[in-house]
Amino acid sequence: MPSATHYPSPPREVWTSEEGSMARETAVTRWPKLVQSMVDDVDETLGLGESGCMEGCQIDEGRDIQRALRTLKEDIIQDQALRPLQSDGRPDIDGFNTKLASFGQTITWHNCPWLFAECHLYRFTFFSLSESPFWRAYDVFARQKLNAFVASHAAVEELCERYLSVANSDAFATTNTDHEAQQLLFLEMTEVALWGNATDLSLLSSTSLDQIHALQGTKAIQAGQARIVSNDMAAAWDHLRSCPKGRVDIVLDNAGFELFTDLVYALYLLGAGFASAIRLHVKSIPWFVSDVMPRDMDVLLSALTDPALFSGANNQSVRAVAALLNAAYQDGRLAIEEHPFWTTGLDFQEMPVCAPDLLETLRQSALVIFKGDLNYRKLVRDAKWPHTTLFRQAIGVLGEAGIRILALRTNKADVCVGLDEQTLERVEKEASKKAWVRNGRYAVVSFSDGR
Repeated sequence: MPSATHYPSPPREVWTSEEGSMARETAVTRWPKLVQSMVDDVDETLGLGESGCMEGCQIDEGRDIQRALRTLKEDIIQDQALRPLQSDGRPDIDGFNTKLASFGQTITWHNCPWLFAECHLYRFTFFSLSESPFWRAYDVFARQKLNAFVASHAAVEELCERYLSVANSDAFATTNTDHEAQQLLFLEMTEVALWGNATDLSLLSSTSLDQIHALQGTKAIQAGQARIVSNDMAAAWDHLRSCPKGRVDIVLDNAGFELFTDLVYALYLLGAGFASAIRLHVKSIPWFVSDVMPRDMDVLLSALTDPALFSGANNQSVRAVAALLNAAYQDGRLAIEEHPFWTTGLDFQEMPVCAPDLLETLRQSALVIFKGDLNYRKLVRDAKWPHTTLFRQAIGVLGEAGIRILALRTNKADVCVGLDEQTLERVEKEASKKAWVRNGRYAVVSFSDGR
C-alpha cells in the first residue's frame, strides 16, 4: 500500500463552531433533545420496573444513569469541555482519550469536531449504562427502532410483494443472457437499498409519519434516479458482473425499515448469483440512535412473523420473505459480524493502522457496501471537501487499499463529494445551496475499485 504521504491532506473537518452549519445546529439544538430522550426512555423502563419486575438496586442504578445523562445534557447546553472517558474495561477508551488530547486545545461541545464529539457522546452513554450488570445490555434506543419499523409496515409489505415478483422474473438469475434486463433490476434493487435510510431516526424528530410513508415505496423508487447527484451504479454493476462470485460485506447503518431493505438487497445479491455469502457488519453498542446491533436482527425477524403486525392481504408475502431470510441466516449465507473499530471516534482512513485485521477481512470481499450518512462521513473524514472532489481522492488511503467500496448514502450532512459542476449548479438552484446536502432528498452512489 502506498504511504500516507502520497495523499493530499484533507481540508479541516467540520466543527460545531461554524455558524450556519448543520454541525452547529446539531450541537445546540439536537444533542440536548437526544440526551433528554435517553433520560425519558430509562424513566419509562423504571416505571415498568417499579411495578414489581425490577429489584431495588436496579432501580437505584437506573436513577444514577439518569443523573449522569442529565449532567451530560447540561454540559452540552452550557458549552462545557468534553470530559475524558473513564475506563469500563473495553479497549477503545484509551483511543477516545488520546484523540481528545490530540486536538491540543480544550474543545467544548459548541467548538469541537462534529463527528468525534458525537461519537464521544454515544460512547459516554454506553459507559453510563455499563457500570451496572443489569443495564449493561440495555439499548436506550430499542423502543424507537421497533416503533419506526412498525410504522413502516405498509412499505415492508410492498417491498415483499415486489421482491417476490422479481425473484421469479427472467431477469433475476445471472445465468440469463438478457444483460440489459439484469442491469435494470440491479439498478432498481440498489436504489431500494439506497433510499431505505430515509427513516434515519437520529433526524426523525422533524419528520412526520406521512412524510416517512412518502419516502418509501414505488413512487420514491421511480423518482429516485434524478435525485442521485453522483451516481456510480453502472461502475458497480460492471464490477459485480465481471468479478468471480464471492463474499459481499455490508457495513450497516440504521435498524428498522432500512435494515429490512438491506436484508432484501442481500437476498437479491444471493439469489441472483452475485454473492455466495453476505456478511453484515453491525455495532456492538447503542450508536447514533438507530444503528444496527445484533439483537436488532432477531427483533426484525420476529416482527415479520408477528400476526399482530402483519395480518393484511400481503401477510403471505411478508412470511415468505421472512422464511427466506431465516433460511439464509440459519445456513450461514447471511451472517452478523462485530468489530470494535466501528464504534470508535476514528474515521475509516485510520483503519490500516488502528484495525489492520478488519482491513484484511474487507480486502477479501468481492464488494464492501457502506450504508448511510455516518459511514459515508467516516469514509471521507467528514472533511470540508469541495463538492466536485473525486470520491477516490476523498477516501484517501482506502482508494488504493485493495477494498472494493460501494457507498450508498442519502445526504444528511454538509460533506458530499463526487459531483460535476453542472449537477452542483442544478441542485443548488433546486434546493438552495445548503438544503440539498442536508434534507435527505438527494443521494450519492459512490464506487471505488480499490486500485
